[in-house]
Amino acid sequence: MSVEKRRLEGERWLAQAEDDLEAGRVLLAVGKHPQAAFMAQQAGEKALKGLWFALGLDPWGHSLARLVRDLPGEWGQKLSPLLSLALALDKLYIPTRYPDALPGLTPKEAYTCEEAEAALAHAEVILERVRQAFTEIQ
Repeated sequence: MSVEKRRLEGERWLAQAEDDLEAGRVLLAVGKHPQAAFMAQQAGEKALKGLWFALGLDPWGHSLARLVRDLPGEWGQKLSPLLSLALALDKLYIPTRYPDALPGLTPKEAYTCEEAEAALAHAEVILERVRQAFTEIQ
């Protein structure tokens, strides 16, 4: 795949990440905290996968931490400060959605406004860094 096509594919993933982040903000505004937190995880995942595609790499899985840790070369070093945010968002992938993921609680009971706000803030930092990376990719 040409550099131009790889970049376009990466930009498509980043555009969806932006839309997921916006959806998360809308869900937060109406009090859907677990769903907002999940959309934050999705936004971060899709942004990082977009960067992988733009670099001509093949991302796999749903772990943001793995997408940060496994990014090769200089990009892995540049994005390594995002690891703690990625780990925080990884913890939202399943328990925000399934009533049997947390003992005795449903996601609706378990997630607070503050947790959803923090998740969206983490995703925003990741998206901002990925946006910046896109300007640096040759």
